[in-house]
Amino acid sequence: MKKYVLLAIVWLIAVETQAIAKNTWNRGELSLINGTVLTGDLSYNWRAEIVQYRDGNTIKAFSALQVREFKYFDVDQNTLRKFIVADQPDKSSRHRLFLEEFGVGSMMIYRQLRHARDPIHIGNPMNTSIDDKSPKSLDRYVYYIYEGDQMTSLTDFNTELWPRMKAEFDDELTHYSATIQANFSSTLTRLLLIAQYNQLKARANQLTISHSDLQPTSLD
Repeated sequence: MKKYVLLAIVWLIAVETQAIAKNTWNRGELSLINGTVLTGDLSYNWRAEIVQYRDGNTIKAFSALQVREFKYFDVDQNTLRKFIVADQPDKSSRHRLFLEEFGVGSMMIYRQLRHARDPIHIGNPMNTSIDDKSPKSLDRYVYYIYEGDQMTSLTDFNTELWPRMKAEFDDELTHYSATIQANFSSTLTRLLLIAQYNQLKARANQLTISHSDLQPTSLD
């Protein structure tokens, strides 16, 4: 019996070692809260919320308590991925999170993987790298919207975000929501509406700047 237990342990260690070896590495930049900036190979583990830095044969792991932000070029997705560190939205918790930048504008969109929906892998369940499918599955993520220093969960879209958006661009957003046949409980619909709002906001800001440039300058 002991022999079989020993063989099982050896097998699990071997599988785990292979899983760790399959980490996906991409060139990037890691900024720590102490001001140190590391440039090299990065591997982000969504489930463990750990970002690893490799310099030659040396590998170091950092948690959200040590990191300010990081970014890397995802070769598989052919895109630059950017991450920040934010406090847990639940004020009763001091846990800090890695959040990926997902949308840019007046309402910045960030996301975090839903751990409960992440598949458990045999061997090393903590070793979860980004594949070419997970970023495309919108409902696998929790979304947060940043407006300056204010963070709002996408789950509060109908009560917190949508009323403010409509107050600025009622006609435009009403027309757009009808065009896309908006389902306001849908993650996709909410993200599309925020993206549209960001475009309208950027256009309005540009018109304001252009108008101010046309104002005559008084001569002393």
